[in-house]
Amino acid sequence: MTDEEITQLLFVSADPVPADLAMVFGAANQVDLARRTARGVELYRTGHVPRLLVTGGGVLAHREPGAKRMRELALELGVPPAALLVEDRSCNTFENAEFSAQLLRDAELLDGLKTVLLVSSEWHMRRVLLTVRRFFPPWVRFVCCPTREGRNRDNWTASPAGREEVLQEATLLTGFLQSAALDWEPD
Repeated sequence: MTDEEITQLLFVSADPVPADLAMVFGAANQVDLARRTARGVELYRTGHVPRLLVTGGGVLAHREPGAKRMRELALELGVPPAALLVEDRSCNTFENAEFSAQLLRDAELLDGLKTVLLVSSEWHMRRVLLTVRRFFPPWVRFVCCPTREGRNRDNWTASPAGREEVLQEATLLTGFLQSAALDWEPD
């Protein structure tokens, strides 16, 4: 694949719209976790969403779940506790989506959702989008609102670390598409 094809495959971004909630995906990297949380808080503060759902457990048993740290950051940034939902059991993007849908179902919020803003790093958005579609009702509209900082469509090729991170994501997405036997065409 060419760099342009990889960019088209992975990077998804749209302007935020009024929505029912923003679903903020955790990250193993604390810098990315903070960026994603800040983006979710920005969407809350600008009135695009009335609540945030932060999602992310810990891959290692001794690590605090990412969603708990995201909740702390959101509270520090002024989001009231009543506007936060926390899914802290998941260990990967697939579980983020599955466990978040179940949390919303248990809270009797899932059936009323119309629009959800998805927040992650831009290079992660395609896999996030395809994964949530597997677990949420078909009527829910998803809008990808990635962080502006970090690796993005304009800078990922500029450093060896950026290339490595994005190429690893391309490999993960390719495997996901093959295992799911999804019929997908780039936007």
